[in-house]
Amino acid sequence: MKYLISDCDGVLIDSEIIAARVMVQYLNEFGVPITLNEYLQNCSGKTFSGLLTSFSREYCFTLPENALQVAEDRHMTIAEKELQVIKGTKDAYKAIPLPKAVVSNGWHRHIEMAVKFAQMEDMFEGGIFSAVEVVPNPKPAPDVYIYAAEKVGVDPKDVVVIEDSKSGVISGVAAGMNVIGFTGASHILDGHDEILLELGAKAVISDMKELPELVKKL
Repeated sequence: MKYLISDCDGVLIDSEIIAARVMVQYLNEFGVPITLNEYLQNCSGKTFSGLLTSFSREYCFTLPENALQVAEDRHMTIAEKELQVIKGTKDAYKAIPLPKAVVSNGWHRHIEMAVKFAQMEDMFEGGIFSAVEVVPNPKPAPDVYIYAAEKVGVDPKDVVVIEDSKSGVISGVAAGMNVIGFTGASHILDGHDEILLELGAKAVISDMKELPELVKKL
């Protein structure tokens, strides 16, 4: 292995549960009968814009022009009060002697804020890659991982990817990378580890302490 590429939400910071609560409440306001568990099972890791568009079509309602901004503002308001880092990620990444980058479906400015919040700014010399800004199709498409590999100059088969979501694992596997699933964030439901393995993750961990040794084995 020559490179480590990390997802952001649910791997560096424990933000997916906040995003889920915000989106469920917002979708409920439009009459979408989705529960938190249903959202966590099917929507985590996908973009706010994609989800809003998809649900508006399925349930035949018109989105306000500022719908995405409303969702993001609500998310940021709650995150400022409740956001936590993922325990052990910083130490685990320090113990892995590979260059690193971040790949996410979030906006670049949000990823930068997350990296700063986790106090890991000096770790990602390979850069930050926002799927919604640099490629036509975000995760679960492999585009952003292929793009990141080209930018850092590494063969996808030599990359370790850390992902928590189904869409992220699908993306990394389709790009030809070695994906490790992570299930230690607050939004993870029972049985998620089995799902990630079925989708092609080479291994799944729930504690970041396990990561350095696992990467060494790969």
